[in-house]
Amino acid sequence: MDHLEVLKSIFLLVMKFSKFLPPIEELSDMRSSEIYSFLYVALFGPRKMKDISEFLSTTKSNVTVVVDALETRGLVRREHDTTDRRTYQVVLTERGKELFEKVKESFGRLMDSVMEKLSPEDRAVIGEGFKRMVEVLLREG
Repeated sequence: MDHLEVLKSIFLLVMKFSKFLPPIEELSDMRSSEIYSFLYVALFGPRKMKDISEFLSTTKSNVTVVVDALETRGLVRREHDTTDRRTYQVVLTERGKELFEKVKESFGRLMDSVMEKLSPEDRAVIGEGFKRMVEVLLREG
């Protein structure tokens, strides 16, 4: 696979990511930035607004709008940072945790259905190759 094919594949995965998410009503009317912010906090734990801003490559004011929308949905809340009371961390609410559990379960079923179509050898090669590629990309960027 040449570099252009890798770029195309990554681009398609990113652009179609929300399509791969389970058909959960709470996700269906969320903007991509809301889904990515929600998943970022769900996967990596409480985050400062600045962290979310850097993750999304956007301004803090845009993140404020996104977090406001997630708060309105009851999925996250802002809490004072225990190490710096001047800043807030975004944390999942109980409702947010429940939604993330649905996402994990549904995504797990999707991955299982894809992986069962591959041989154990192919799964091992794909898993190891994907892990290595992600590690290298994260170190580079």
